[in-house]
Amino acid sequence: MTVVIPLFNGAAHIEETLTSIGDQTVGSIEVIVVDDGSTDDGAALARQHPIGATVLTQANLGVAVARNRGLAATRTRWVAFVDQDDMWHPSHIARALVWLNAHPDERIVFLREIPFTVVDDEHALNDMDALAGGWAHLRVSSTATLTELVARGAVAGSDRVRRYDVRAMLRGPISTTTSFIADADLLRLAGGFAPHALAMDDYWMLVNVARLAPIPQLDQPTVFYRVHTGATSRTTELGLPFLSSAVALRLGGGLIPLEEGTAGRLDGDLHRHLLTELLASQRYGDRRFRGAVDALARTLWPPDGRRVQRLRARLRARLPWLRRIRRRGRGGGS
Repeated sequence: MTVVIPLFNGAAHIEETLTSIGDQTVGSIEVIVVDDGSTDDGAALARQHPIGATVLTQANLGVAVARNRGLAATRTRWVAFVDQDDMWHPSHIARALVWLNAHPDERIVFLREIPFTVVDDEHALNDMDALAGGWAHLRVSSTATLTELVARGAVAGSDRVRRYDVRAMLRGPISTTTSFIADADLLRLAGGFAPHALAMDDYWMLVNVARLAPIPQLDQPTVFYRVHTGATSRTTELGLPFLSSAVALRLGGGLIPLEEGTAGRLDGDLHRHLLTELLASQRYGDRRFRGAVDALARTLWPPDGRRVQRLRARLRARLPWLRRIRRRGRGGGS
């Protein structure tokens, strides 16, 4: 069993992440840390950690390249990926491997995440993104975070298994990169992580995995997923690339018939949330930005492309300009 951790300026959390791997109830875990051109001492901390990780270094080429480098270096059948600020419950790997060994035809399995935030970040997170702030339903201290998560996390779960085919995957990611264990050759066959897809490199790969067979997810919440303001996947910069990717996957990849892709009805909560963020952005007042957002909305939500929502956003964007015109008119009449 191999665990790959992409690392970029992660000194604040990497030791605790490595400790959560060392605390797993199964043995023989190889850990590969791929330092993606960090400028802090995160790589040194990883080398000093008692888990004995192999630390590979590269120029700053992005998280997808770092994950692919770790995947290429993997020599075991099973591989898992952990982001530098996430952690696992001690039973995480054991639960996944027990299920995989009981289902020898399966080559990948997802478990579920428990989103958390530290209390020091809570207010800033809510100010940035109310959805993310509400998603992090477990709040813990910034010291002894792992210990508190293990003590307080509701990890019992159930025996329920849900499977996601290509159409289900087109509705959006089913969980986080930290949540699956897979046959390394399966991920290579699916093309690995996609460097062109910002904050979605794993999603593109997993859509390709689902083309081969539906992806199972166990109702076993053993992943501690950190929600914080610095996460790439929680910034408004995700909106345009994600929705553009949604169009490409529906219309350009041969995943589903073209007539089905153009009919809509394959969106999910994340698609709708990101469109709302884009429409609320100050940049929506810019003609070129607005044109790009409107084109994506018309393609993803036919036949009207969420026209009413876009008209309201345009009025909000024009409101400061209308107020200035009104003030000037009042000034001219005095």
